[in-house]
Amino acid sequence: MSPAGIMSPSTMPVRAAPVNLDVVVPDLFLAAGAGAQPYRALALPALETILARGGARSLAGCSIEDWLAGRFGLRGEPEPPLAALSLIGEGIDPGEASWMHADPVHIEARGDRLLLSTPATLAIGAGEAASLAASLNTHFAGDGLEFLAPAPCRWYVRAPATPRLRTTPTAEAARRGFRDALPRGEDAPRWVSILNEAQMLLHEHPCNAAREARGAPTVNGIWFWGAGRAPRLRPGAPYGIVWTAHPLAAGIATAAGLAARRPPEDGAAGIAGAGTPQLLVLESLTAALGAGIERWRAELEAIDARWFAPLFAALGTGAIDRLALHCLGPDSGREVLLSRWTRMRLWRAQRSLARYAA
Repeated sequence: MSPAGIMSPSTMPVRAAPVNLDVVVPDLFLAAGAGAQPYRALALPALETILARGGARSLAGCSIEDWLAGRFGLRGEPEPPLAALSLIGEGIDPGEASWMHADPVHIEARGDRLLLSTPATLAIGAGEAASLAASLNTHFAGDGLEFLAPAPCRWYVRAPATPRLRTTPTAEAARRGFRDALPRGEDAPRWVSILNEAQMLLHEHPCNAAREARGAPTVNGIWFWGAGRAPRLRPGAPYGIVWTAHPLAAGIATAAGLAARRPPEDGAAGIAGAGTPQLLVLESLTAALGAGIERWRAELEAIDARWFAPLFAALGTGAIDRLALHCLGPDSGREVLLSRWTRMRLWRAQRSLARYAA
């Protein structure tokens, strides 16, 4: 303390610079066919306050992959190389090789349609994934393909050359149906043939016999998408830090020279104080949805308490200066912009999430 009781610069408390924060939440809105029932009687006080008081605009249907590609300038690519970028986020160097996602799926005939079940719905064990990937590697070694399964529900394949394809992410293919989402382009016949061959191989696999015996859906197919080599992304993206456990978001951030960090345990308190524009990816609703609507509802209420409420409070204290919330869904979404001043629009009546979904 200085003589007159005035703090010297070295003893004065340092106040963190306010933060501009973007929060993206995939699958916050469900497919239109789900109707209003899943949204009824949800306890979401913070989210509904943010939606009421912020400046908002409607969004077209969008996956997290498409949103990230657009935000980081990847949509101009003929086929955005999302698999190679996701591998970076897995902590694996893709090198100069060409990679695709090779997601494990369940294919089921319903009437005259073939439908996909996504990896999140299959509860694949680590041992099952390793065994199935090993069989694929043995079978397709002569084609120059190498399959990796760094996580039970996330598989990749290295190709000897970049396929000339336009592909469909697995989540979108699950909504559209197998045939409507098959790869297109010059090399499509070869890769459709590989898909069919993999189906026959996996159908006879001992892992699937065991899954069938216990009543679990079989892993009877793979789905290719996101082909290409890892790009050299332009530095100077719109964020300084990307908080995420999503491999694609982490991979894009790393490739762009940004800090990619796991979301902090202390939630908003860990984010507010970093003093740089930031992106927070809250992707847990996607996995919850794979376990059913009730699990999705419970997870959304948990996110409201753990994230939306503290972030709204941080606007009030000035720890966050501006909050942009990107609520995604397969058929529609909503973007909300809120500042420490507009959060005080007390006259705006709150509506339930079901009203926004409608």
